[in-house]
Amino acid sequence: MKLNFQIHSIGLLKFSLFISSILIIAIYLIYRTSSWPFGIEALGCLVSLFIILLFIFLITLFRNRPIIFNSGKQISIGLTIGLLWTIEIGINNIIQPGLPLRDIIDNIFWAVIVILILLFSAIEAFKTRKISAGIITGFWNGTGSGAVACLTALVFIVFGMSLILKDPLNIKEWTDTYKNQQYTDMKVYFAYQTFAGALLHLTVLGSIMGVTLGVLGGLIGKALNYISIKKHSE
Repeated sequence: MKLNFQIHSIGLLKFSLFISSILIIAIYLIYRTSSWPFGIEALGCLVSLFIILLFIFLITLFRNRPIIFNSGKQISIGLTIGLLWTIEIGINNIIQPGLPLRDIIDNIFWAVIVILILLFSAIEAFKTRKISAGIITGFWNGTGSGAVACLTALVFIVFGMSLILKDPLNIKEWTDTYKNQQYTDMKVYFAYQTFAGALLHLTVLGSIMGVTLGVLGGLIGKALNYISIKKHSE
């Protein structure tokens, strides 16, 4: 049962990344800039596609190594945490609250996600007495949540552009700053703005933030375990 759970969690993460790679190709083909098929946007799509395929390759390569995949729990928790990013992205693009409410909502969701990853990392380190367990937990929590956030944003670009274009904040940004400059098409501009955010969630707010919180959680968990053992020995 535990092995099947691990396989399903890993498979779900890989599937979300694979769909994201397909959507990146779709974005490149649909939203064409004046420099298409080349230009900075094309390079961004290529680099992003490489990053996602690298994630898939590494997951496949190391999935049978217990030190990295001691269970599917960390990945499944990360994917579940990622649903919070989905809700936050949905609020911004469907409900479209104004400022400063939108920033407040974004900060609340980000804070909750940070606390959850830190908490799970500390718990794992406390139980195993290993800082490395906290780091691995943080990494997979962050990567899983980032993968869901990335997929959500890419889905909005390909299938929900009409919602993005109706956002009053986006309309103001386009009218005030970017109209008739580098981009002549509003949907192309916001496609690649949102695209950048999607990859930011996968990498910086996903894996990198996860490792950082994993280190901190690992130290906290290890310290609490040490204190607990010391108290029981007195």
